[in-house]
Parts: sequence; structure tokens; C-alpha cells
Amino acid sequence: MNKILTLTLLLALTAAASAQQIPARKKKAAHPAKKESPVAVSTTAAQGQPAVKEQEDPAASIIEKLKSWDSGLETLKAGFTQEVNFKEAGLKQSIEGNLTYVRPNLLRIEHEKPARQLVVTDKTDIWIYKPEDKQVVRTSWEAWRKTQDQNFSGILDFGNYASLTAKNRTEVSGGKDGAPYTITFTPRSGAGYSLKLTLSATDYFPVEAELEVDSTVIKTRLTSVEKNGQVDKGIFKFSPPKGVEVLEFKN
Repeated sequence: MNKILTLTLLLALTAAASAQQIPARKKKAAHPAKKESPVAVSTTAAQGQPAVKEQEDPAASIIEKLKSWDSGLETLKAGFTQEVNFKEAGLKQSIEGNLTYVRPNLLRIEHEKPARQLVVTDKTDIWIYKPEDKQVVRTSWEAWRKTQDQNFSGILDFGNYASLTAKNRTEVSGGKDGAPYTITFTPRSGAGYSLKLTLSATDYFPVEAELEVDSTVIKTRLTSVEKNGQVDKGIFKFSPPKGVEVLEFKN
């Protein structure tokens, strides 16, 4: 449980490759098939009737808008609230804090409640600092991903939504009368998790995410969002404070 709570905001979602479909064998015909004359198919409308136009997939349009703003995102600053619900255990954890992102790999997450915690990563190394424990954990990004089993994700897939949509099935709902759209991602492999993003009705920015894995539900909401503003990159440099124990895990 502690492992889940430590870095539940960080993205580590990958979907397995889609299962290959193997066509069933055809039964051998008892008699040679009778050749039939080819039938011409007209693509023009019948006389006096309008041609039928191929309908566009509305879900594809929404997903393209999601990927469009994502490709143009350079920096992001926002507050966040998060609720982690361990349904089987009957336990809930509420977290508040703020995050700062600079494309492509700089990320800083500060937990303010219920306990202070700082996470800083450049997607090469990751630092996890807990002031009350006087302890810092340092590990490689890839090592951390492996220990987390790549199961947990939230709203922080900035710069990678194109990959996310490519690896998962998507279902779009909402959008009527100015209501926000919702995109639900489920893995093509059939693994037991789903990620639901709620998009702003104005610019399709994902302001809320709900991740469900087995019996755990993680809801994250961004507030006071500032996109493509000035960010001091110095805040992504971390040095352990004096007197703090440093634990390093590289594998």
C-alpha cells in the first residue's frame, strides 16, 4: 500500500500488444465451387436518391484534439487533489499538492497534505524526499517503473497522449450541451485496468483522471492550470539536505 501511495501521480502506463487474431481453417469443399459471373457494384446513388456519405467517427475527432494540444504543450503548472480508494480494505487516502512540468522529461511534484513529500525527475533519475522522515530515495526512472509493475497512471501523460491512444482501445462519451467529453482507455491485451480522462469543454485539456486497477480507484483533478508559462528550470535540480539519509537503488 505504501508503494502505491508514494508515487501514484506518476505515469507508468503501458499496454500490452494486441492479441493476434488467427483465422479459422476453412473446410475443404466436397465439390468444386461453381464459378459465378462477377457482379458489378455501383458506387453512385440510385436515380432520384441522394448518395450515402460515409460518417465520420466523432470519437476520432475528439482524440485528435486531445493529441493536438498535447503536441503543443511546452510547460505546465497546476495544483492537484487526489483520492486513492482501496475498496477491498475499505481505506481512502486524500492528497493535495502541486506539480510543474517542462517538456519533454522534467517533472516536479510536491505533496502538501496529508504529509509533505517532494518528487523530482528528469525521466533518467528520480528523487523522492520525505522531510518528516529525514530520508531521500534515489533510483533510476526505469528501475522505478519496473518496481511499480507499470500498473499505475494518472493524469500526467503529458507529451505522450498519441502513444497512449495507439496502445489502448478508446471510448468517447459526453459533450452534449457544453458538457465535458470523457475518454476511457482500456488495454487491448484485456488487462484489468481502465483510465478515464475528463476533458475541458473549451480546449479538451484533461482536467480530471480516474484510474481503476483491480480494487483500487485513483481519482486526480488538476486546478489552477497554467499552460506554456515561464518556468525556472532550476527547481528540477535536487540536492539532499544536510543530515538527510540517502537511499540509492539503481536496479
